[in-house]
Amino acid sequence: MTGRAVLYRPAALAALAALLALLAVPLPARADLGDPIKGQALFVSKGCVQCHAIRGSGGRIGPDLGRTATKGSFFEIAATMWNHSLVMSEKMQEFRFMRPVFEGSELADLLAFLYFLNYFDEPGDPKAGKVLFLEKHCIQCHGLGKVGGKAGPRLDTLSRGTSPLRIAQDLWNHGPVMIPAIRRMGLDVPQFQGNEILDLFAYLRSQGHREATRDFRSSGDSVRGRSLFASKGCVRCHTVFGRDSVIGPDLGRTDLRGSVTQLAGRMWNHWPAMSEAMGTLGMAPPTFKGEDLADVFAYLFVSRYEGPPGDIRRGLHLYRDRKCATCHGETGGGAVAVALHKASGETKEQILQRMWNAAPKMWARMGVQHIAWPRFDADDLSALVTLLADGWKTAPAPSDSSRKTTAR
Repeated sequence: MTGRAVLYRPAALAALAALLALLAVPLPARADLGDPIKGQALFVSKGCVQCHAIRGSGGRIGPDLGRTATKGSFFEIAATMWNHSLVMSEKMQEFRFMRPVFEGSELADLLAFLYFLNYFDEPGDPKAGKVLFLEKHCIQCHGLGKVGGKAGPRLDTLSRGTSPLRIAQDLWNHGPVMIPAIRRMGLDVPQFQGNEILDLFAYLRSQGHREATRDFRSSGDSVRGRSLFASKGCVRCHTVFGRDSVIGPDLGRTDLRGSVTQLAGRMWNHWPAMSEAMGTLGMAPPTFKGEDLADVFAYLFVSRYEGPPGDIRRGLHLYRDRKCATCHGETGGGAVAVALHKASGETKEQILQRMWNAAPKMWARMGVQHIAWPRFDADDLSALVTLLADGWKTAPAPSDSSRKTTAR
């Protein structure tokens, strides 16, 4: 490793060590997810930290992967990584960095780490939160120290160790009382954008007492969350990568970027509209206790990581349109390059790992054939990988026209 690479490590390790402490709590569990704790170590050992920072600590050659918006699903992260692989390779050659090669479950672990970076909250700013406490009119109903109203409960009774998500859960549960009271006072229902809810909660926690609160696992249980999503009535208005028409947006396809607490803030923003819709259906607004809300969000995060099912027919069109068939054969049987039937039965992570590791050889062969580097969006990559994993068993025979155009 070069001296330049070593310069990045101390600062990056400090930031990643703090994140690892968060990741040490049980994460949303699913058998086919990678291990984000192992992924954190790989981010350093594979040299990713030489070019990329995590929330300000690390390399400056590439984007900060702790703040990038690319967090929508496994395939969104993987597509971005694939599309930039040539540029990344050029930069690694320029700075004499070793291009990483992945084995076993390493790529799955690394991508799980990058995805779940967005799951946990960044620290809020108590000073900004103090301003918000005034601007959002919280002070008119809630006492804090020597100031504030008496219409609502005092907010300095919180423990400083209270989870931000627990505060958000309490905020939601008090919606049926708070919303009418706010309107009677002629005030607008407060809305939260960006990091505002994190800043406000940071201020509330800074003013709380120092007694320890009981353990609250903000990572959540995705299996229990799926059950709660149904039992709390969420499924009556929302689906996750569903096909049926529903009242609310599909929470798999909707842009839900942000940490769990930021998503809770967006959920609060929609409280009036959601309450009205639930009233139309004869439903009472659901209440959450204990770790309920954390579990529901864990279910949403894990479901969104997987993404929607890939379309094999679209994958076949892409395979031919992006000239994969030139080297790998019309039905993946191999021509200039290896047969792709070897990928049959492999997971999406294993297939993407094969693609990444083979990219330098692919580019060399494509140069000889005068073929442009194929670029894919998340849905493209999902469709192509689904085709490869299926082993061509159910792929429909393409028509002449379909070999020339890509289904979009």
